[in-house]
Amino acid sequence: MNKDVKIMLKIYKTKERDWLGYKIYRNTPLTRHHIFKRVYGGDNDISNYALLIEKSHEDLHRIEKIDLQAYNELNNLFRELNESMQPPNEEYYQNIGKILKRVKKN
Repeated sequence: MNKDVKIMLKIYKTKERDWLGYKIYRNTPLTRHHIFKRVYGGDNDISNYALLIEKSHEDLHRIEKIDLQAYNELNNLFRELNESMQPPNEEYYQNIGKILKRVKKN
């Protein structure tokens, strides 16, 4: 496991669900999503990462292609969570769910 992922697991206590709300199973590897893309100058450190399982990371980039506004809203929630240095709470997951529900309707 990547050292940055280990640090983030300690800070955010990501155990049951990743930052997009996908269930984490026992041997599910977590990936680091760059909140602000590296190609646009985003940092390659924990201040710019969201913890996602591979499936949700792939789905997030599919959302980017079909609904850029929703993708940006999700990244804004990731950024806020990252800056808080606190584990995701139910309000956070409800906000994520509202955006994902809107994307599924379209």
